[in-house]
Amino acid sequence: MGALAKLGKSKMQAGKMVPAMLLTALLTACAAPPPPAPVVATPAPAPAPAPAAVAGVPDFTQITQTSCPGTAASYDEWVARFGAYALHQGQREPVIRLAFADVTENPKIRDRAGKQAEFVTPVWTYLDRAVSAERIAKGQAKLPEVRGLAAQIEAEYGVSAATLMGIWGIETDFGNNFGDVNVFEALSNVGYGTSRKDFACTELMSALKIVSAGKVQPNQMIGSWAGAMGHSQFLPSNYLTIAVDRDGSGAPDLWTSMPDVFASTANHLKRDGWQPGLTWGFEVKLPQNFPYQEAELDIDKPISHWQQLGVKTIDGQGLPNLPGNTSVLVLAGYKGPAFLVTKNFKTILKYNYSTSYALSVAYLGQRVMGGPGVKAAWPVDEPPLAIEEREELQQWLVDRGLLAGAVDGVIGLKSRKAIRAFQLEAGLPADGFATKSLLEELRRRAAS
Repeated sequence: MGALAKLGKSKMQAGKMVPAMLLTALLTACAAPPPPAPVVATPAPAPAPAPAAVAGVPDFTQITQTSCPGTAASYDEWVARFGAYALHQGQREPVIRLAFADVTENPKIRDRAGKQAEFVTPVWTYLDRAVSAERIAKGQAKLPEVRGLAAQIEAEYGVSAATLMGIWGIETDFGNNFGDVNVFEALSNVGYGTSRKDFACTELMSALKIVSAGKVQPNQMIGSWAGAMGHSQFLPSNYLTIAVDRDGSGAPDLWTSMPDVFASTANHLKRDGWQPGLTWGFEVKLPQNFPYQEAELDIDKPISHWQQLGVKTIDGQGLPNLPGNTSVLVLAGYKGPAFLVTKNFKTILKYNYSTSYALSVAYLGQRVMGGPGVKAAWPVDEPPLAIEEREELQQWLVDRGLLAGAVDGVIGLKSRKAIRAFQLEAGLPADGFATKSLLEELRRRAAS
């Protein structure tokens, strides 16, 4: 029985509506077959009146909640408080009851929220899985079906067909894995069981607006544990603001209409600053005396700067002249591959802010279109740090005054900058790469 069913709700009759949704962020999709084909929206009949609350359980209409609910004694209470908040925000009671008709507590969702692969897996392992030979073959098998469409979208939006294929493949394995969780169940469990309550409330409110507008029936809103749906995994808020009805069906259909899927994906990237005709970047070879403290996303330099430092292509050729500023990345330290990336790589990051994710999108699309993979060797013998070790490393950096903020075990931009500061202090290559030897050095200095 769903959470609001325990609070005295009934299933409402709803008109047939068109699906729609996608993701910005947040990870590769869960395995599950795509949902059934949607139908075009027709005017919805008036919902039946809601029944009285279940004895002993408060009805959400009797709760005063003027802000996104924080902690709650139970999942059911959190859902009830969100229902009251949605009501306060102007959502209609029948729509709220219909949307939450079948949701239940799902502990697996909060477990997965803390284990997103792109943030806790070594980049070489993530890339090996995301850009596997099997997935490349799937993309190449799909390419003849969509090549003409992808070329049309590229001409209209300027986003390369390779990038469209890369996002499609990384997000849902070319439509094979949309996920298997209802958006209202997914996001309410994120709101109740994780620290991302504001995110959950924002997306749940957007999902209610989609239902209220007659764009999709709640039971068709199936996607990942994080509330993202469709071939390219849009969140509800992105569906409302970015999704495109290219096929003219009356509403964006991101489950069964590839014109809508590719146009919506391209519109997302274009809105975030995609530059037509510009590569995402390429693999490079760095000179022995390269200043690794400059190898970071937030350090933008004209291509002439890297040329003067002696950076070459991976094949040893001079760097091509590119417009705008560029950055050099060493995602596995000075022992691993290096990449020169443009503004378009950073645009992919706005789809999902993980360098492992963005690099996988870039290389999967490149490989599907017949291009090369990464040539330099990854330091696969470097043992990855456990979550507890990453947290310890961050804490040592905090103690030394090099890092401010939460200790969460995620080695992001701030942590990499702090690591570089310590490496410079210790006379080590300032590549920002968190390793066991670095942790040992921090422990040794703390003990001395």
